[in-house]
Amino acid sequence: MTITLGIDLGGTNIKYVVNKITDGELTQLADGSISTEATYGPTHVTEKIVSVVLNQMSIFDFTHVGIAVPGIFNHDDGSIQLFPNLPGPWKGFQFKQKIELVTKRKISLVNDAKAFSLAESILGAGRGYKTVACLVLGTGVGGGIIIDGKIHGGANQSAGEIAHQIVLEDGPLCGCGTRGCAEALTSAKAISEMAGTSSPEDAFNRALAGDLRALNAFRNVGKWLGIALANVNAVICPDIYVIGGGVAQSGDLLLSLIREELMARNNLWSNDLIRVVPAQLGILAGAIGASLKAATETGAQLSLISTT
Repeated sequence: MTITLGIDLGGTNIKYVVNKITDGELTQLADGSISTEATYGPTHVTEKIVSVVLNQMSIFDFTHVGIAVPGIFNHDDGSIQLFPNLPGPWKGFQFKQKIELVTKRKISLVNDAKAFSLAESILGAGRGYKTVACLVLGTGVGGGIIIDGKIHGGANQSAGEIAHQIVLEDGPLCGCGTRGCAEALTSAKAISEMAGTSSPEDAFNRALAGDLRALNAFRNVGKWLGIALANVNAVICPDIYVIGGGVAQSGDLLLSLIREELMARNNLWSNDLIRVVPAQLGILAGAIGASLKAATETGAQLSLISTT
């Protein structure tokens, strides 16, 4: 039996789940959420995470904790390199070390989009498939590749950034510093600007109501993401594409546009092999994925997991 705590650090809330794996069967024991209070800075946010760990330690017996984080971290020492959407001096902050020092528990960090991808591939929309490619649409556009139940990290443990493919030469500047990334063309900000709305959700509602500007915004997003997935298709031909986050969960409008563009650009093999589906696990996907990542540190085999 393996019990792990998974935490998803978000800009607004810190979500968590406690999972138990017994003989290949996963049971969720608890879940919850607290306010991040991100404006108070790294030390305060870290103390809030420590409080979650200590509180759950008083109830459940676990040795490993997975934490999904919204950015880039040093895989050697767990220090933060970039949290673009959390205020404060995070660069170089010894995040993992500080939590381990107080809790005396093994901490595994994972990028939040990779955690989402792991959860959806093992327990969600990608369950039962060998190779899963995921996108998470939001402020930015996260991505992940899961092969045989494991995050494909590549040489730097950070591979799978599907939306950082260059799909438009000399296109708009992306937050990563490159021009023409799919993310720069399909982020929440990009959708709102193209649609002339205050949010992508508003743009989606206007598109459903027949607003031509909003519809064109989503046609553009579908085009650029479809091109990005067509490139992924040519390289690894995943069994399934899982799309999550915000607008992607609001209906089939965007998914159908992505699917249409992807299929139009696939001339290598039958379109019957292409599956583009919405995510299933909702707001706890990141925390669930972080818990699963921690479970791998204990030697658990994720590819055989069923749920109760």
